[in-house]
Amino acid sequence: MTEPPIYRYDVTFEATEIDQGRSIVTLALSHEGSASAPSTTFFFEPTEEMTPEDTKLLAQFLNQYITRLGIVLPDTAEPDDG
Repeated sequence: MTEPPIYRYDVTFEATEIDQGRSIVTLALSHEGSASAPSTTFFFEPTEEMTPEDTKLLAQFLNQYITRLGIVLPDTAEPDDG
C-alpha cells in the first residue's frame, strides 16, 4: 500500500472586514509561485467577541508562525490548482 500524496502550499493570512465591526481571516494559497484555487476562498470566522483589531492581530500572528498548508488526498484525487 502506498502513502497518499501530500500537497503543500504557501499560505498568507489577511484580516478582511465583512460587516461593520466584523472581520474574518482569509487564507491566500500559492503553489510553486502561482495562486492556487483562485475561485475558492478559505477563511476563519472568529467569534463575535473578537474585534476587527483582534482579528488583524490574529492574522499577523498566523503569518509570523505558519508558512505552509498541507493537504493529503486519496490516491485517485488531485488538487485543483485552477
